Amino acid sequence: MGFILEHVDDPEFILRKYRALLAPGGAIYAAVPNAASLHRLIAHRAGLLDDLHLMSDADRGFGHKRFLTYDEWMGMFARLGFQVERAEGLYLKPLTTAQLEALNLDLRVFDALAKVATELPRISNACFFVLKG
Repeated sequence: MGFILEHVDDPEFILRKYRALLAPGGAIYAAVPNAASLHRLIAHRAGLLDDLHLMSDADRGFGHKRFLTYDEWMGMFARLGFQVERAEGLYLKPLTTAQLEALNLDLRVFDALAKVATELPRISNACFFVLKG
């Protein structure tokens, strides 16, 4: 479920449905955006973003229906009875995409942001989960 759950009307329904289809020992792999991404936390603290859950016109244009934080995703998985076998961040984004592009950073910096993120899912731009039923 790579970047699916933020687009559906009822992510809990989808997770329950596919959990029922898992083979014994099977897992659901889910990647989702994180409302508490570092760049959003900074914007919120700076007074530029009133609510971490607010979506931009671009987000809505991509079909996003929600932004949840890492802890909110984890709470949903727990409510549904999943064990989270693995949780990691996918990318550490300290600034907006436009701001990062304007900096003309060495590609090694972008690679490092991805590598550092794996250990910091709570503030990464997106999270990856392995869910066992």
